[in-house]
Amino acid sequence: MLIHYSRTFAFSLILICYSFSGYSQKTDTVRIGIFTDCQYCNCIESGDRYYKLSLAKLDSCINEFNSQPLDAVFHLGDMIDHDFGSFDSVLPRFRQIKAPLHLVLGNHDYMIKSEYKQGLQDYIGMKEAYYRVDIGNWSFIVLNGDDLSYFAPQDKKQKEERNEIVGTLFSNLRLNGMLWNGGIGSDQMKWLLSQLSKAQEANRNVIVICHFSLYSKTDHNLYNNHELFQLMNSFPCVKAYFNGHYHSGFYLEKDGIHLVNFKGMVSTKQNAFSVVTLTADSILINGYGREPDRRLGIRK
Repeated sequence: MLIHYSRTFAFSLILICYSFSGYSQKTDTVRIGIFTDCQYCNCIESGDRYYKLSLAKLDSCINEFNSQPLDAVFHLGDMIDHDFGSFDSVLPRFRQIKAPLHLVLGNHDYMIKSEYKQGLQDYIGMKEAYYRVDIGNWSFIVLNGDDLSYFAPQDKKQKEERNEIVGTLFSNLRLNGMLWNGGIGSDQMKWLLSQLSKAQEANRNVIVICHFSLYSKTDHNLYNNHELFQLMNSFPCVKAYFNGHYHSGFYLEKDGIHLVNFKGMVSTKQNAFSVVTLTADSILINGYGREPDRRLGIRK
């Protein structure tokens, strides 16, 4: 069930709960910052994408994150738009974030000249393209949706899997086989199965994080969105799926899993980011700018 309420009330409620619970690492309460698709580029706006404004919005977002006791911050992908040099403006700002910062790979991060693609992960400081972060009783499983991609480097096996999935999508008139989307490869799926099994056995709560949508706008969804959801849904420990990519944002509760597509920072003159508080029974999203507040009960 989704309940909307004012930011003042929502934030007061979060602070009250937080103050009674003590520091989040010692309780079931975890607080994280979420922002996505800052997609900075020193170029003129295109449609609703205000590329140059992203640096000022990043500064405001990071100042707010640093004013709060956060356990972690996640950027859900698309740090830049097409110009590799834009990382030199974005990354120094990211390094100012006081809480541990965890990155997610997006499609635009790889829309750069070929000579920069192979070393991208090292350049932005990502040791692994997909990984797990444990905080309190919550596990955040970060997936690489560029595993099957038309922009990220691909080996023979990845190309074969990608072409087979995309071919099937178009033969079934499904629009998510577009170039700007991506997919989860078989090896990563096996890894995810293992991670979910371990989390379920340890009675941990899980949020799966990826750049790409599962069920938002049809031409902006992960290639194998149905397969990924079926796997997540077979584990009651999975409480939510967080993503960016579709800048307008989207929310759906499907079989008890909250699918939250956070709004893109680049596609607004305001701002768009969130502070998310996770408790034993709720996901409380305090939205800033055009990101709405949400209170989401978690399935048992």
